[in-house]
Amino acid sequence: MNDREKVVEYELQIEDMLHALQERISELEGKKLDEFEEGRLLAYTEMMDIIKTRHKMILEVIEE
Repeated sequence: MNDREKVVEYELQIEDMLHALQERISELEGKKLDEFEEGRLLAYTEMMDIIKTRHKMILEVIEE
């Protein structure tokens, strides 16, 4: 697998993670949440931010 193919594969994996997290966030949004579910929602939201930030950093390195 060449570098270009690896980048495409990583992009697909990142997309899949973001979609999975968004689905879980959507399941919780708009509902009355107990303390545990509020914690889950916060964790999912933080993971989305972390993944997006790391993805941006990786793209910057690749573009150099």
